[in-house]
Amino acid sequence: MASILNLLWSKDLKCDRKEETGIGLFEPESPYVIVCEGYQDLGLICALLTHLGIKNCDVTYPKKIEGGNGKDAICKSVTLLAGAPIVKGVLVVTDADDDAPGAFAKICVGMSTSKFPIPKTPFSVEKTKSMRSGVFLMPGSGKNGALEHLILEIVKTERPDLITCVESYRRCTAGAEAWSDNKDAKMKMQCIVAATCEKNPYCSLSWVWDSKYATIPVKIDSPVLKELSDFLIAFAS
Repeated sequence: MASILNLLWSKDLKCDRKEETGIGLFEPESPYVIVCEGYQDLGLICALLTHLGIKNCDVTYPKKIEGGNGKDAICKSVTLLAGAPIVKGVLVVTDADDDAPGAFAKICVGMSTSKFPIPKTPFSVEKTKSMRSGVFLMPGSGKNGALEHLILEIVKTERPDLITCVESYRRCTAGAEAWSDNKDAKMKMQCIVAATCEKNPYCSLSWVWDSKYATIPVKIDSPVLKELSDFLIAFAS
C-alpha cells in the first residue's frame, strides 16, 4: 500500500490533514464527503477507500477551527459541508459508545438543519433525487463501543494469542477492572501497538494501516471490515 501521507492530498482521494497551525477549513473537492469523529477514524476510512478503489469521496473530521473536536462537533462539520454546492452527500462515522441509539439520534438532529436527508436508521443510505446521507456507528451494527473494538476484532482473528496476553495483563493491572468498556478497549489496543510495532511502539491508530509506520497485525482486507466496506461502497455508488 502506498504511504497514507502521500494519499492525503492525492488527485482522486482528499483526506483531511492533521490539525496544526496554518491548516484552514476543509474544502471538499468531491460530491460525497465522509465525516469521521476523529483523526484515528480518518486513517482507517482513507486506507479502506483506497483499498476499495473508491475515488468520489473526500474524508474529514471536526477541528477546533471549525468549532470544536470529536462527537459533539460532527454536526457543525455537516452544517459547514451543507454550504458547499459541490457536496451532494454526507456520511458520518462515529462511535456508538455505550448508547448506539442515542448516538444515532444526535447525528440526525444535526442533519435536520442541513440540506441532507435524515437517515431513517443507521447503516443504511438515505437518498433523495439529488442528495444522500448515512450514519455508521463504530464498531458495527447491534454493538456498543468504538473504533478500538473494531480493530481489536481484527487482531483477534489474526493473532488470538495477543488477545490472550493483553487480557492477562488487564487482570493483573490494579484498578483496570473499574474502567469503562471504551477505556478498557483503548488500553488493550495501545498495549498491542506497543508490543508489536517495533518501528513505532507509540504509533497512533491513524497510521496502523500503513506498513511504513506500523507493523501491528491488522489488515485492511480483513473480513471484520466487510460491514464497513459494504456500507462505503453503497454510499459511494
